[in-house]
Amino acid sequence: MPKKLNTIEILMVAETIERDSIDFYRKAARLFKDEAPRTTLLLLADWERKHEGIFAAMKKELMQDFGESMAFDVSSFVSSSPLILKCMAWSATQSKSKQEFNGTESKEEILELAMSRERNAIGFYYNHVGMVRDLSGKDKINEIIEEEKRHVGILKRTLEQLRDPQSACRS
Repeated sequence: MPKKLNTIEILMVAETIERDSIDFYRKAARLFKDEAPRTTLLLLADWERKHEGIFAAMKKELMQDFGESMAFDVSSFVSSSPLILKCMAWSATQSKSKQEFNGTESKEEILELAMSRERNAIGFYYNHVGMVRDLSGKDKINEIIEEEKRHVGILKRTLEQLRDPQSACRS
């Protein structure tokens, strides 16, 4: 039976998810010559960087609280292994059909993969937000869930415009 994650582990995985998303969007942006999709992908990378900062601040605050109570044992964490942490973040964002792009995919496939990654990250956050003890932490994670949902909408619109450039004129 898999170990249930504690709040710090969730935040560590969340930071890794966001860091991986930053890399994903920057790599994807380099494959787009069209300025609008490239700019959108770089903007998404910047938003993910902000999310990473929010999770890092939450983790730091929580770890300070643990430090004050002396009830925190790092050696008991699943996250004591960077490889386990990376694997957990990877599995939280990967689609069942394809894990990453290699540059041979169409632009549409890259955007679809980006939407899948966003949806999977939303699922991870949604499934773990209940484990966060403090209300402000839950609120922050719920805000990030809503932002990630907006990212899916942005990616959908970008995909629609890529498939039908005239749709941008009708919007």
